[in-house]
Amino acid sequence: MDPANGTRVQEFILLGFGVGQQKRFLLLIFFTILYVFTLAENVTIIVLVVLDAQLARLPMYILLSNFSWLEICYVTSTVPRMLFDLASTQGIISFSSCFLQFYIFCSFGSTECFFLSSMALDRYLAICHPLRYPQIMSPNFCYVLIIASWIIGVLAYIVPVTLISKMSFCGPNIIDHFLCDAGPILALACPPIPKAPIMSYIFMDVVVILGNIVFVVLSYGSVIVTLIKNSSKGNRVKSFSTISFHLLVVTLFYGPLAGMYVNPGEADPNVTKIVTLCYTAITPFLNPMIYCLRNDQVNEALLRLWRRKAVFLKSKMDSMQITNGTVQEFILLGFEVGQLQRLLILTFFTLLYMLAMAENITIIIVVVLDTHLARLPMYIFLSNFSWLEICYVNTNIPRMLLHLALSNKFISFSSCFLQFYVFCSLASTECFFLSSMALDRYLAICHPLRYPQIMSPNFCYVLITASWVLGFLVYIVPVTLISKMSFCGPNVIDHFLCDGGPIMALACPPIPNAPLDSLIFMDVVMILGNIIFTVLSYGSVIVTLIKNYSKGNQVKSFSTISFHLLVVTLFYGPLAGMYVKPGVADSNSTKIVTLCYTAITPFLNPMIYCLRNDQVKEALLRLWRRKAVFLKSKMDRVKKRKGTGNI
Repeated sequence: MDPANGTRVQEFILLGFGVGQQKRFLLLIFFTILYVFTLAENVTIIVLVVLDAQLARLPMYILLSNFSWLEICYVTSTVPRMLFDLASTQGIISFSSCFLQFYIFCSFGSTECFFLSSMALDRYLAICHPLRYPQIMSPNFCYVLIIASWIIGVLAYIVPVTLISKMSFCGPNIIDHFLCDAGPILALACPPIPKAPIMSYIFMDVVVILGNIVFVVLSYGSVIVTLIKNSSKGNRVKSFSTISFHLLVVTLFYGPLAGMYVNPGEADPNVTKIVTLCYTAITPFLNPMIYCLRNDQVNEALLRLWRRKAVFLKSKMDSMQITNGTVQEFILLGFEVGQLQRLLILTFFTLLYMLAMAENITIIIVVVLDTHLARLPMYIFLSNFSWLEICYVNTNIPRMLLHLALSNKFISFSSCFLQFYVFCSLASTECFFLSSMALDRYLAICHPLRYPQIMSPNFCYVLITASWVLGFLVYIVPVTLISKMSFCGPNVIDHFLCDGGPIMALACPPIPNAPLDSLIFMDVVMILGNIIFTVLSYGSVIVTLIKNYSKGNQVKSFSTISFHLLVVTLFYGPLAGMYVKPGVADSNSTKIVTLCYTAITPFLNPMIYCLRNDQVKEALLRLWRRKAVFLKSKMDRVKKRKGTGNI
């Protein structure tokens, strides 16, 4: 808002959780995992209801699928911003963005209240009026309830939020919360505080929250009375079991919400944050499990969907698309395991992928923002190596996770060879990067006097550019030759990605020598060449340390070199066995070994390089202090402007 509207504060500072750096990092990991699981659970319910014709006709599941969509919107209105503030520590949000979040948050919260009332009405009609239930609760009436819930929810808070935004905020601008909410915002308004905004907001809270609570209590109360009076003991137990889950969801949402919003702004800030987390992050995560974990209809729908996928895959394989003797698409078999094992693998590698991304992004940010590290050759290499790891892990893991989640194993011919080329190119780039980092350590220890002149930042960027260029050039010819081979069937690749060995195993005989020879030649040159260079570099380093360094310096230097050698071993160990002789190993062994250097290694590398690295820890501490000084200066400027009347 501009000063003409009586508002002089142009931005707010969200204090967040006010904890130390280590706890912030733990909170960031915890809520990132929680957010991803929440999205995955609710998307699964939506997909299941949409794809299963039986569930799609039942009123309860029509409401439940739309409720899951609402939960996705609701949790996305607050949690991503909270995660961003945990990662960046700035907490600055513009005035307009703050009130936009405030309005969307209130609107989705009120929409959820109406949804819970609609679902309570559905259970009331199903149990108290079973004969009239099919006529009243038709799919069309369900959609009327859904649309009405959205419209009323979105409209309910327009007036209160608009009136609050027109109030005068002249400082301070510090919101002791992790989101923009009514109580903390109203606490910053300049006196005299007008009654209209507060009264309109409290009125809507009372109408929306208490009104829906009363309706829900009356509905489920009538259901319980009906079950006690009219149902047999067996039906009563089954119905009470179902109703208890609905009541649990209602209690988890309304319990903390009612205490927070009927009297906003009176609670202790720390209690407010914990309670707000309950209904903004925890409840949307728990709701899908509560509704569906012990639900036989959902389990049967999952089984039907799984069978349909199996039949579809079989029919697809039987009627494989072949045009003019050329396969148009491939089927990646992936991991041939049961449904539960697929879910466990999906969960594990989703977490691994997220942590690998977070670790490597953290290294890049720390090196870029810390002027001391940004000048050191080793950290110039390390930050670019982290960027390479992000690209490398993104060539195959997202596709693998998609196949595990949806059982959609098809990949077009062109997409398969594009993945094959990018995967090989990034792997070869990593080989050149490891050689460059080995050269850096060799010059630093074997030629310490000449090291600053030789390994200048400009020379580092020359090596980095050369690594990228060579990495992407070396496999153009082999991949192009293999793509020109004849693939006339079968089209089933027994792997989770498109790789040289499994692809060439599908080529139609007679197999020309040129593609195979060119691939093996490049593998031998790339992998063995870089291995030899790396071994010679670190061998020279070890010999120099033994000969010329004191015992104390030897221990320290050997400790550093050992981490570099561990990274090299983790990458080259499985890679050498796989690519010097492609396609020879058992398919299951191939998948496990491939996972080692495509998923496990990019996750471990940042920890190996930085976990015991004092320079990285000092850089993190400097960055944290800079942020603290920045926030303090920001708060001091706000107080100074308030004192001079020029805020």
